[in-house]
Amino acid sequence: MARSLPRPFSALPAAALCCTLLLPVLTGCHGTQSSASLLADAQQYRQKGEARAAIIQLKNLLQKEPDNAAARLLLGSIYLDTGEALSAEKELRRAKSLGLAAQQVMPLLGKAWLMLGQFDKVLAEIADDAAQPASVLALRGDALLALGRQDEARGVFARLLETHPGQVEALLGLARLAALEQQVAAAELLLAQALKGAPANLDALRLQGDLLRLQAKNGAARRAYMQILKLKPDNTQAHIDLANLDLLENRYLEAAAQLATARKTAPNSLALLQAQALLDFRQGKNKAALQSLQLVLKAAPEHMPSVLLAGAVQLKLGALQLAENYLQRFLAAYPRHVYALKMMASIELMRGKTDAALDMLLPVLSAFPDDVELLSLVGEAHLRARRYDKASAYFERANTLAPDTARLHAALGISSLGMGENSRAIDELERASMLDKSTPQVGTMLVLTLLRNKQNDKALATVKMLEQQQKGTNPLLLNLKGGVYLALRDLPAARASFDQALAMDPVHLPALNNLAQIDLAGKKPEQAKQRFERALAKAPKNADLCAALAKLAASQGKTDEARRWLERAHRDNPDAVAPALLLSNFYLQRGSPEKALELARTLQAGHPGDADALALRAQVEYGAGQTQAALDSYSKLASIQTTSAPLQMRIASLHLALGDRHNALQAVKRAQVLDSTLLEARVVEVTLLLGLNRQHDALVVARHVQEQQPKLAAGYKLEGDVLMEQKRPQEAVKLYQHALQLSKIGPMQVQLHRALLAAGQVREADARMAAWLKEKPDDLGVRTYLAGAKLAAKQYGAAIEQLQHIVAKDTANVAALNDLAWAYQQQRDPRAQATAEQALKMVPDNPIVLDTLGWIVLEQGDIKRATTLLRKAAGLAPELLDIQYHLGAALAKSGDKPGARKQLEQLLAASKDFPQRAEAQALLTQL
Repeated sequence: MARSLPRPFSALPAAALCCTLLLPVLTGCHGTQSSASLLADAQQYRQKGEARAAIIQLKNLLQKEPDNAAARLLLGSIYLDTGEALSAEKELRRAKSLGLAAQQVMPLLGKAWLMLGQFDKVLAEIADDAAQPASVLALRGDALLALGRQDEARGVFARLLETHPGQVEALLGLARLAALEQQVAAAELLLAQALKGAPANLDALRLQGDLLRLQAKNGAARRAYMQILKLKPDNTQAHIDLANLDLLENRYLEAAAQLATARKTAPNSLALLQAQALLDFRQGKNKAALQSLQLVLKAAPEHMPSVLLAGAVQLKLGALQLAENYLQRFLAAYPRHVYALKMMASIELMRGKTDAALDMLLPVLSAFPDDVELLSLVGEAHLRARRYDKASAYFERANTLAPDTARLHAALGISSLGMGENSRAIDELERASMLDKSTPQVGTMLVLTLLRNKQNDKALATVKMLEQQQKGTNPLLLNLKGGVYLALRDLPAARASFDQALAMDPVHLPALNNLAQIDLAGKKPEQAKQRFERALAKAPKNADLCAALAKLAASQGKTDEARRWLERAHRDNPDAVAPALLLSNFYLQRGSPEKALELARTLQAGHPGDADALALRAQVEYGAGQTQAALDSYSKLASIQTTSAPLQMRIASLHLALGDRHNALQAVKRAQVLDSTLLEARVVEVTLLLGLNRQHDALVVARHVQEQQPKLAAGYKLEGDVLMEQKRPQEAVKLYQHALQLSKIGPMQVQLHRALLAAGQVREADARMAAWLKEKPDDLGVRTYLAGAKLAAKQYGAAIEQLQHIVAKDTANVAALNDLAWAYQQQRDPRAQATAEQALKMVPDNPIVLDTLGWIVLEQGDIKRATTLLRKAAGLAPELLDIQYHLGAALAKSGDKPGARKQLEQLLAASKDFPQRAEAQALLTQL
């Protein structure tokens, strides 16, 4: 059952502050006043609507008599009036502990708990007992309604009306329930009954305003709230309700004035803080809004409207994880709330999880098919997934409902581009640009589309029109114009436009970069450098400019200069992650992992709670090969970024690198909980289960993938892998064949070939491979696999055929050249040495290539050169035992028997098994 939203703060809690301006007037002689006199003063001030003065008198009284229960009760009641529910709850609990009767305290205390969002506490403290006062039982009904337990709430209110006909609180409760169920007419009838019995009831008048506002009758709603102020001029909540009405109509100045008035009466009301946060949010003052919300949620952490608004504010601030945390809390209480679901879907889209976003949006869209924003979000999800036809269909529906919305025409333009409908794309982008002349983003997109469509002249006309609309004050447009001139090959005009952009913004990096590219193309790197340095003189701590200078220096091979620029960027911006990341990556690439680690760890130590700093440290530790340290850092990061499936996959890979398959498997499973559609996690899970010899479990996972995504090849390929592990190649063949029908890619063909060979179907395997290569002759990946398979089978002629094709297409493929040389030598083909020499020329210090050439020249009788080559290869790769054997054989042929004997004895002692062991033992016996 969907839970209903709690009523907005009728008054929210905060610690009350005495009005110091009134102190001299009110406290001058309180020391001589009796407690009874102070209490009477407070009551009079309250009746006159002077709440702050009443509070001061009661505090004066309680300084004299801390255990005065009547004063505590009155003070708690006034705090409720001013919206300071935390202070109210504190005073009322104290009054109860001092012995006041429950029937005096509980109606007020229950209201305080409701205002604080502590609905479960109301139910726990107020028993469902007919002996309870009607006003107290009504609070129980309100709590049930706020918790979404609508049928139970209805029962409470109905029973109250049976025993107390016309009971106002029960009538109001049923009216709220009817409004929640969208039965507005019924709600109005119930409200009319309540007002007939209590025409001055403030809760009834407020509900009347709320119902009118729900029907978009804002003028009538305003009159209802004003009626409250006529009866009680210092009513804080009425001013807040009026401010919220002004916000609905974008009347920000009027809203601020209402809140200022409310602040005079209740400066610390949490309802006021929440309303101020909403005003700031609507005006784009997100940091100010967040500060107010933090105060509200510190006092009332379960106030769901504030939780929702905090999620929206954090989303605007770009803090996706924090936004998600707030929204998850809110959706746990109200899982069908449309606005919250839209924001959660937006977060998923920002993270690239289009399917997860659609899973949230589509059920809501079926309930609200004419919601333009929902249609737009669904369209955007399909657009990001490159399903342009579906995206276009949703944008079309949204555009029908809101035909003059610029962003919808822009979205239609983008989806049309994806479908290759360039003409329509340009039409839609032009329409969007005409509808929204205030911002140049859509126009920029139009210009880029025209350039892509080779309509350079039209692109120039468009950018000039945009420039005129912006009155020539936007460096972004001038930079774009320069780009159009570059496409038109008008270099002087392009340079002039970029110079104009820099005249407006001397550190405009896009224009600087474009001018630098012109300078580099003209062989004038020093001119580019001087331009960047002039900009840096105007903004000495600009890290982006330092990075650009470092990139320029690196492109010229000036490594030390590049390092100095990056070190300056970090020195001038020690708390920024981006410069530290660039510098640490530079250190890693230049073989200084210890410097990279020191930098990353220092930055993270100074920002222990910063996710970006921790991510940098983890990344550097990983790049430096410190696997355990990287795992520790990534695990800490996962405790902050609790919903990142890719992060869990990285943790799994680190566990696996440390040989810990069990913990790797747990991390993969956590990734799947976070993202059930993450296919990579399923693939890795099967691999891990096979490594743990849990073949049955691996089979279950593979078949689950098939059930979830029957049109994808992955599930069938995974089951084939499991069957191969179980030595059931004939069954695996059928799975691979089906997978290949769904996804005709080379790796699938390779798997099928392996399975056919394992099943003994050699002819079938070769026939299918020949057919594949006939259809896809340039699939070098498959040819490389086949060449390796033929080499392993000692079918050197067949291997040579494949390798020759590979090196003809990829002349820089050293591995293929090396294998070809080896295959030639096995066939005693005279091209062997020349081919190996060609490979060695490309990679003179590669031990495998050195070994191949060394063995070839050894067999051809050049023992001296062979020994030199093989000795170098053995020194470069002491772990490759076949190379060590080849060196021993060369030493034996050279006549160096002691050296050969030592080499072979060490080799045989170090390893029990390697392919040439028998030959090594036989050779040793001859020495």
